[in-house]
Amino acid sequence: MTARDGATLLALPPSAIADRHVATLEDLEATLEPDAVWVLGPSREPQAFARARSAFDAPAFHPPLETGGEAPFHRQEIAGGTLEIAVATGIRSLDPQSKSVSNVLAEHPGIVALVCDDVTTTVRPTALETTLEGAATLAAALPTGQVTTVLTGSEPAGYDELWHLEAETGAVRGVDHDLIGALEPLDEDCVSVRVQGAGPVEGYNQRQSIASLTLTIDGIEGVETHKITNFGLEAVSGIGPKTAERLADRGVTSRTELLETPVQTLAALPGVGQTGARTMHRHATVLETGEPHRLTDESLPGESWHTPPLCVDIETDGLSPTIIWQVGVYDPATDEYRAFVERDDPSDPGSVLEAFCDWLLGVHPNRALLTWNGWRFDYRHLGAFIARHVPYYVDEWESIPKFDLYLWAVANDNALLPGRTNKLEAVSDALDYEDAGTGLDGAQTAAAYQRFVRTGEPLEWDRHEDYCEDDCRALWHVYECLRDAPRAELPSLSDSEANERRTATETTDADSSDRPAASRPSNDTDDGEQTGLSDF
Repeated sequence: MTARDGATLLALPPSAIADRHVATLEDLEATLEPDAVWVLGPSREPQAFARARSAFDAPAFHPPLETGGEAPFHRQEIAGGTLEIAVATGIRSLDPQSKSVSNVLAEHPGIVALVCDDVTTTVRPTALETTLEGAATLAAALPTGQVTTVLTGSEPAGYDELWHLEAETGAVRGVDHDLIGALEPLDEDCVSVRVQGAGPVEGYNQRQSIASLTLTIDGIEGVETHKITNFGLEAVSGIGPKTAERLADRGVTSRTELLETPVQTLAALPGVGQTGARTMHRHATVLETGEPHRLTDESLPGESWHTPPLCVDIETDGLSPTIIWQVGVYDPATDEYRAFVERDDPSDPGSVLEAFCDWLLGVHPNRALLTWNGWRFDYRHLGAFIARHVPYYVDEWESIPKFDLYLWAVANDNALLPGRTNKLEAVSDALDYEDAGTGLDGAQTAAAYQRFVRTGEPLEWDRHEDYCEDDCRALWHVYECLRDAPRAELPSLSDSEANERRTATETTDADSSDRPAASRPSNDTDDGEQTGLSDF
């Protein structure tokens, strides 16, 4: 790996470590493969730090316990020294060393970010303003005329704003909210601080959310959030915190141990039953092998058709879009991809739709369409925008057969998937799909186009088209894997088991995550959301 390739920094709140069994942390490391582990501050958590150091092969650091001797911070090597970050015990440690901080950063351009866990923002509703705590210290400590990235666990993952400060006083001269492309300071006398959060999105004391950051020599390329419950035993359908603890009481803390536990033993646990126990075993097998499993003999959407469906994905400017600015279509029959993109006039939402419909209805009038979670997003917005901007194509659009692989596999319980979530990227990655490495998600593409609309600053068009193409090709990759997946040998359900499954879908349980996934709505994507748009 080189500094250009990037490294993964895993940011863990102490509660995500302290409350988990070692097997969960081992699964976390095996899945995300971090190059370094950051145990978040600002409070001192020595037990969580010790647990992280013992559980992960990657080097771990915990800012409140770091000491740099006479230096204002500790330099942490990542990925064998190809990258470095500076780790400060807290913002106070920078104050008496203000002059030496900027000198050290200037002397070591390979330091891609400064970690300081108590850098945070405070909203003052009465004054209608947001302040950057410790701005004066940062202004005195950091170099002028350049952008310095500060990572903090006190802001949620996804927080990313560029603060421009007066070098002498720390007074705020401006804040940039939408950061796309190269970042520049206001002028040579200004201290520009890019504050990026890595903390839990639900709040510091919540244990569900963790973040992984991709670091390169050019800075932080991306931040991805995960639920800690997507790892270890709780990644298995039907196992929530209560059931995980009951299993731990019986010495079962890993999926391997779960598979060694007889179905009858699992079925005897409160709220599990025969059906739930079988689901646990099947899903644990899928996660361990990385191979999907079909639960029924139901054909895949369009599986028996002479010509496979066209795989479709759209890009918009947000969850409540004003424009569909990209429509991507992959044809599995010819292995060809077609993109319809609005690059010139973002005020004209009709041109892309017209070009797409001209091509689809003129060249492929008898083909079906295939999406991932399309009924909640792609089909929904395509239908609305076609009706509004190219109404002469409405009847033809509505007559086209439309399939949704997510609906078939997840919502209709026809398959178990090996992804840690049911988002397309997670599923396709688990099934060894090799993407183009764009580093983008739906939220980033939407934000980039919003900026294009406001400023006219063009996107990296090829990169954003590659991202959409990736989604289309990944969709077909998952389809083929499901088509070739083995079918489960399902024993006939007894009357009591059939009744148990029916009641499981109707009963609200205080520990709802303990119910089998087949019995509850998926929480991976909410109604009306495009994958990635609401990650943060």
